[in-house]
Amino acid sequence: MSSADRPRRLWPFLVALGVAVVVLSIVAAVLTRPYLGFPVAGPDGGDGVGDNYFPTAGGGGYDARDYRIDLSYDEPTRSLSGTTTMSAVASRDLASLHLDLDLGVTKAEVNGIGVPFEQAGRDVHVRSSRLLEAGRTFTVTLHYAGSPLDASDGKVPARDREIVIAGEPFSASYWFGSNDHPSDPARMELTIRVPADLQALSGGTLVSRDIADEVDFDTWHWRSDQPMATYLNFLSIGPYEIEEGTADGRPYLYAVSRQLSPARQEQAFAALRATPGYLAELEEIWGIYPFPEIGGVVPSTPFAWGALENQPRPIYHARSLEEDSQRLIVHEYAHMWFGNNVTLAGWDDIVMNEAYASYSEWLVLERRGEVSADEIMRRFYEELPESTWRTPIDDPGPDAMFKNVYTRGPMALHALRRLMGDDDFFTLSLIWANEPGSRSLEDWQARAREHSDVDLDRYFAVWFSATSKPEPTPENGF
Repeated sequence: MSSADRPRRLWPFLVALGVAVVVLSIVAAVLTRPYLGFPVAGPDGGDGVGDNYFPTAGGGGYDARDYRIDLSYDEPTRSLSGTTTMSAVASRDLASLHLDLDLGVTKAEVNGIGVPFEQAGRDVHVRSSRLLEAGRTFTVTLHYAGSPLDASDGKVPARDREIVIAGEPFSASYWFGSNDHPSDPARMELTIRVPADLQALSGGTLVSRDIADEVDFDTWHWRSDQPMATYLNFLSIGPYEIEEGTADGRPYLYAVSRQLSPARQEQAFAALRATPGYLAELEEIWGIYPFPEIGGVVPSTPFAWGALENQPRPIYHARSLEEDSQRLIVHEYAHMWFGNNVTLAGWDDIVMNEAYASYSEWLVLERRGEVSADEIMRRFYEELPESTWRTPIDDPGPDAMFKNVYTRGPMALHALRRLMGDDDFFTLSLIWANEPGSRSLEDWQARAREHSDVDLDRYFAVWFSATSKPEPTPENGF
């Protein structure tokens, strides 16, 4: 073979080698990079769990088991960026599903594979590249960024260096993607990176504060191993003074904003330090406290409400705590049984949360010998305006959810106690409060019938469904 023939003979081999290199490069890229799968054909879980008041809240077709939230906070823009990974079990075959998030989503993954998605307002419609079979566990990861202040249309309060994301019925969607409905509680875990001179507070247990990794930033790690309704988790970032310790064998964490005056800070801490005593009184009524730790957070920001029963660390409006700390703390910690341990099946069941929490205020006063529940009942009956009775409390509607449940709710419970007798009433309530899960007003009414020798149909009609003031008769629980 002449030297002139060699290039011609080698040329086909070189071409084949080049093609092989290109093919192998493509294969390697596919194997090592996220694959944006095409959506598989099949059923959609639907936008919303079917709540009577908020039909598009959450998403159908799955049961969330836990959330892993990883975020960074940018103080100049008051923005969050990062990911939320939801682990869930499909309750039926799914090709696509829905989560709630108001911040802008940039990428979605199902089981670690990039997938198409559509975001319309709060609804994030994720399309899987493989059928998610009923009974199978899967993960959905959302990558997102944005300012909760902008996304919430003013519902997230901020003051100076402080921002607080908490609220009812909705607040989770302002900072993490979720099946945002109380009927689907799940475990929560948060890791958040904030400026080193700020504190990041949330629900569950404080696992760690990594303060040595970077000079300018700290990482806070929170975890709740007990299921939590999405609205019961919260995020508060700001300059806080924190007290930690143990009371009656339980860890506590109290946090008060340093943006309050020194006198108001000390007043807030003094109120929070009374929490273990109130909790001990509630345990005598409702049984063993259902969570491993206690606490409280007092921001400097304004709210439209006096306090919120975030699990297990309520948030208190500073002024409301100053005005009546006993009533406020008793109410919010009663919610740990009624509202947190037992969550709502739907938002039209809200009376179950607020009736028992408000009635707990009455019971603590009665057990202390300050005033009897009968006396409070009579005072309410005589002094409440006629407008109190125009809206039923078993279905007040979304615009009147919280209107009368704090007054008519405890009155209805006291009437039931009078009808059933103390033994049956408190047996019913103890069993109800200490069985974790999501249940409805109708479930409670069925339980009440099981525990009572009295026909309760009239009672339910008069106290829950009627739109007129009950007659003060023994048949109505007076």
